[in-house]
This record gives sequence, structure tokens and C-alpha cells, in this order.
Amino acid sequence: MLRPGFVIILFAFLAGWLYPAPISSNCRTRPPFAGYSFISPLILNPELNGAPLFVDFEALERYYERKGNPQIQGNIEEWYERFCEVPRFQDIGVVVYQASITDLEQLESAMRSPSIPLSYYLRENSFAKYLLKNKCAETVNYLIFAKRCEPFVTRNDAWADAPNTARFRMQELIEEGLQAFRRTKSHYIRLRYAYQIIRLAHYSKEYRQVLELHEYLMPKVSNDPSIIEYWIMGHQAGALLALGERVEAAYLFSRIFENCPSKQESAYRSFSIKTDEEWNACLVRCENDEERATLYAIRANNPNSKLIVEMRNIYGLAPDSPYLTLLLIQELKRLEKHLLGVSFNDKRRRNERYYGIPTREAGQRVIELQRFATQVLDEGLIRDEALWRMAEGYLAFLAGNYYDARNAFQLAKKLAAEDSPLEEQIRVFELAMEISAYQSITDSMENRLAEIRQYNKLYEKYEDFSDFTDDKMYQLYRQNGHEGKAYLFQYTLDQLKPNPQPDILDELITICNKPNRTKLEDQLVARGDSTFLYQLLDMKATHLMNNYQFEAALETMKQMPRVEWDNYGLYYPFIDRINDCVHCKGWPDNISPYNKGELLERLLQLEYEARAGTGNTAWNYYQIGLALYNMSYFSYSWKAMDYYRSGASLAPANLKDGDNVIPNPRFPYGNQEHFDCKQARFYFERARLATDSLNFAAKATFMAAKCERNEYYVNRWREGAAQAFENFGLLVQNYSQTPMYQLFIEECKYFKAYALRE
Repeated sequence: MLRPGFVIILFAFLAGWLYPAPISSNCRTRPPFAGYSFISPLILNPELNGAPLFVDFEALERYYERKGNPQIQGNIEEWYERFCEVPRFQDIGVVVYQASITDLEQLESAMRSPSIPLSYYLRENSFAKYLLKNKCAETVNYLIFAKRCEPFVTRNDAWADAPNTARFRMQELIEEGLQAFRRTKSHYIRLRYAYQIIRLAHYSKEYRQVLELHEYLMPKVSNDPSIIEYWIMGHQAGALLALGERVEAAYLFSRIFENCPSKQESAYRSFSIKTDEEWNACLVRCENDEERATLYAIRANNPNSKLIVEMRNIYGLAPDSPYLTLLLIQELKRLEKHLLGVSFNDKRRRNERYYGIPTREAGQRVIELQRFATQVLDEGLIRDEALWRMAEGYLAFLAGNYYDARNAFQLAKKLAAEDSPLEEQIRVFELAMEISAYQSITDSMENRLAEIRQYNKLYEKYEDFSDFTDDKMYQLYRQNGHEGKAYLFQYTLDQLKPNPQPDILDELITICNKPNRTKLEDQLVARGDSTFLYQLLDMKATHLMNNYQFEAALETMKQMPRVEWDNYGLYYPFIDRINDCVHCKGWPDNISPYNKGELLERLLQLEYEARAGTGNTAWNYYQIGLALYNMSYFSYSWKAMDYYRSGASLAPANLKDGDNVIPNPRFPYGNQEHFDCKQARFYFERARLATDSLNFAAKATFMAAKCERNEYYVNRWREGAAQAFENFGLLVQNYSQTPMYQLFIEECKYFKAYALRE
């Protein structure tokens, strides 16, 4: 029976062990790097030595997650092999990592007395039953000893509470371990005792003792090769490093790096060479070229290393080294960041600011790697020619040489196995190059791209194709004067609403009305079974209304069926309110709302009647002014002439450029607010002049005063700006005896304060 916590312990270190921590500064404030990558991790064998350290791929991460923590995994695998693969793998993990000292002591007692049963926890454990059946007392006694050592070599409070007591107890355990080592017959168990003893000395920082124990114990062990030897070597190397024996320590860490996957990352992190003299001495210490190649591979994994230099060094020593392939892919990924799509990457300036990418020398690095790849392929000493041919093609692509890239990809496909990850990778590169190579706008190009976007499985599988294509087409369409199409490759139509751009709207309306659209145009303007034509017409009409072009706005609305008008908003702009509200609730039951087309028709009718004198001129002017005021930023029907309103827009800092466009990161053209009340004030003043009613004139004057106040709010940032009270003055001087005046005094505190001022 497995304890619930076993799986947690078995995989507890996955998040921390797999990849080195990235070296960066201000990582909390930097935005993520924005680029494209089409290199698939599937072209690499995840079991290649050093794969998770050299190539930071999610697929490799998933592979090692399945494998589990490397040290735990390697340890259990070795126990499994030593016991002839008889016990269940999981059961070994339970005994080694989960069983308590009491469980193990009861197991040892059961070996001596058949009447003593196994503990309930180990009763059905195949490893425990195997040890009991075969009387493996040395193994069980070792496991008990290892459990007693555990508190002093893992993170816990044993050190924090009483460090001196802990060191004393560790020395006692070392003596007990030495005694057990001497009486143990199994050389494999002896090796494990040696590991526990040396580890205790290392954790107690008795580095001389570590070396002395190593010298004493290891010659007394005759054992088949074991990962435990490399674990011991790690403590030996650590002690040497602590004592200043840097060269010998570095050499041992390189041996661990090369031969012990479970300790590879810790060996890499511990490897330390500070001077050229130390480096040369370490090279001399190596016994063969393969060992020297490993040193260069470790140095290559430094973030500041020049990979091409280390690749040449490794190639000169061991052309078939697996590190050469890993470094090749790593350098391709680095160059991909610098050069792939750099001419049209819309985040290029951000990448330059925060990451220094692309660098000036990236182009030279491509050339150097191309030369090296050509040398490697010409000399024929490497095994995977297809991979190197593919790399040759990708380098040519990154350098902008599409002709050579195509030729290299064709050669690589002939060498790659059919339907292999490498063959797929080549096709991915070819597709990226095809999109990158577009230079002009033609119907055939648009139809081809539409097919790629809709049907190509690789386009769907590799998620960066979407951004790559969008950025490329945005640049290409802008260069050729197609602002509408360009816009749709970067933004949504809703992002245009806060500040509609006439050129973009007109181009997209033309495409929607085009009888023979290309397949790509169909994709861009599609909305269900139709297009977004009516939404565009509404946006254009709104923009025209915002600029008081009511006839043109109405003609635009008439380009959609009248039955569609209600779908684009209903408004009540002719309701009087003394005090403004932006989000009013409740409307009179006896008043019907207007859609945008009907509202335009009504405004034009009022204007015509006012000018022709066929109706109540003063009333008509007042109604126009009222609608214009209520459709402004300051009142409740603002949605009739705008799509987005922000309370922060009136902040002085947002008004100083005078264009009423407020920057907003969500909208590419910002948010244009309809602050203007001058037109409304004009009509209110015309209404005051046209009426014979003092009460109605007071009403129009009050509304004109509100317009006057809003003009001050919009312009108060200007030097010397002062609020005018022209219409409030008229109201007090000429209409103080009217019922409306008394109503304004009662309902409007702002006006009351003005009227009652001393």
C-alpha cells in the first residue's frame, strides 16, 4: 500500500531541478520577450546528455516530469537493478523514502524472529517481503542508518536549533557508520555506507575529513559501477573547492556532469573556473579529448559564452559529441530571437529596450555559424547530416537568403526520414519562409495565405504562426497603402470604436461591398454567414455625427436596411435635466426612444423647420441644443456619438494637447471624447433670441450656462483660464422673476451659490 505522500515526495523537486534559474535584472518589471520561434523540441532526443540544461524546451520539461526527480529516480532504479528487478519499483521507493525507522527496525526484527510480523505499512510491500525472505539484514541495517543520518543532511531544524549539538551528533554517526562499514560484507552496501559517512562530514563542513574518509574508504570498496560513486565524487569535489583546490574540483565536477544525469545540474552549478591558468590546468588534467570536449560544453552553457567558439573547440576534439548538436540548436534559438521577423516585429523597440535584442553582431554570428556548418557538412564527420542541412537552411533564411535556404531544405528533406519530427521541422521552416517572403499584394497571394490560415495543420500546430503572419501582413499592407486590411491583422473592430478612423472604415466598407472578394478578404470581414458591414456603417455614421455632419451620417445609416437601425442603440436625447447625470436610470413611459437613424432624421427635420420658420423656431432650436448637449461627454446620451467614455478623461494632463484624444493602451488610436458643447450653446442662445417667453428664455439661458461651464472644464489647463459666467449673469439680470429661475435656485446648488453671492 502506498502512502498518499509518496508521489509528492517522489516529484517534489521537479520545479527546481530541471532548469537553471534565469540570469536577469528587474525581471518583475520587464514585459515578456516578444518574438517568434518555430524550432520544435521533438527534433532532439530528450535523453541526450545535457538536454534539459542546454535547450530550454517545454517538451523536454514534460519528459523529465514523467521521469521524476532525477536523484530519486536514479536511486530507485539502481536498487531495482541490484535486486534483480524482482520488487515493484514503487515499493522500493516506499521503503527507501517513506518507511519510518520503526518500520525498518520491525523488519529487521522479523528477520531474527519469525513470530514478529512486518509493520502494517510494509505488510504488502514486495521489496520489504523480498528483504525478509532473503534475510538481507545488511541492507535493512544500512537503511536504518541512512534514516538516522537524514535529519542532518536535509532541510530541517536539526541545525537551526543546536548547531554544535548537531555537529557532535554527526561525528557520532560517522563513527557508527565506520564500524558498520567494516563489518559489512556486501561491497555495494559498503559503498552506500561510504556515501552516508562522507556526506555527513561534508554537511558538517569538515572538508579535510571528507578527503581523509574518501581516501580511507573508497579503496576498500570493490563494486560494479554505480551512480553512488558519482554522488560521493560530488562531495569530494565540493570539499576540494572549499579548500581552494579549484582545478581538481572543477575536473571532478566535469566528470559528474558527463556521467551522472541525476547530479548533472548541481555539478554544472558547482563548476568554477576563474582564470585562464586554471582553465588550461583543467584541460591538462583531462585524460582524453572526450573529457576536454565536456569542459568546453560546460563553459558553453554560460549565458555570456560564444557558442560558435565552443562548438569549434568541441568539434576539433570530438566531432561526434552529442554536445555539438545541443549547442547548434541552442545557437539557432538564440539567433532566431534576434533575427526572425525582426523587420516586422511590432514589439522590436520593446525588445531592444528591455533585452538588448536584436544586437548588432547577430548578423555576423549567423555568418560564422553558416561557415562552421558548411565545414562540418563538407568534412562529413558528423552523424546527423539531415539535421545540419536543416540548420544550414534555417541560417540562410534568418540571413534573408531565401534561395540558398530553399536548396538546403530540399537536401535536408531527402535525408530526413519520412514523417519524422525532423521532416516536419523542415516543412515548418519552409512555411515560415514563404510567409516572410511576401513582398506585394496580389489576389493569388491573398488566396494562398487564406488557405494556409484555414487548412494548414502546421500553421495551427505551431502557435507562433499567428503572430508571425499578423505582424508580417500588418507591415506589408501598410507599406502598400491598405490601412484597413493592415488594421485587422493587429486589432479588433471594437478597438477602433473609441476613435474611428475614416480611411480605415472606408476601405473596409469597400471590401465588404466588393462583389469578388479574395478568400483572405472574406476571412477578414466575415461575421457569421455575412460581414461586419452594418457595424462599420454605424461606426462611420457615429464619427460623422461627432463632427456634426448629420446629412452624411444619415446617408451612411441608409446604406443598411432600416430594420437594422434598432440594433445599434436606442436613445432619449430630448429629456430636460437640471442636474447632469451620465448613467441615468428610468425613462418616462410616454416617451419613445430614437435609434441613430431616426435621431438624425429628427435633428435634420428640426433644423429645416427652424430655418424655414414653419414651426416653433425657438422650440426647434432648443430641441437641437438639448440633443447635442445630452449626446456630449457630460450627459446621459453620450453613447449616441461615442462608444467609450472614461471619467479620467477630464484630467488636465489628458487635455493639454487640445485634440480631445486620450491615450489608452487598449485602443491603437486612443479614445476620442466628445467634449464639445459650443454647438449646443449656439442653439440654446438661438432659442433664447427667438422666443417671446421669458420663462422659456430662462430655460435656454440656463442650458447655455451649463455649456459655458463645461467649456471651462475642458480648457482650464490653459494658462490664465478663468470661468465665465455670461449666461448665469443674463439669467440673474433678466429672468429672476420667472418660475424657471426659482426652480433653478431650488434644484441647482451651483447656480444658487452664484446667484446669492455677495
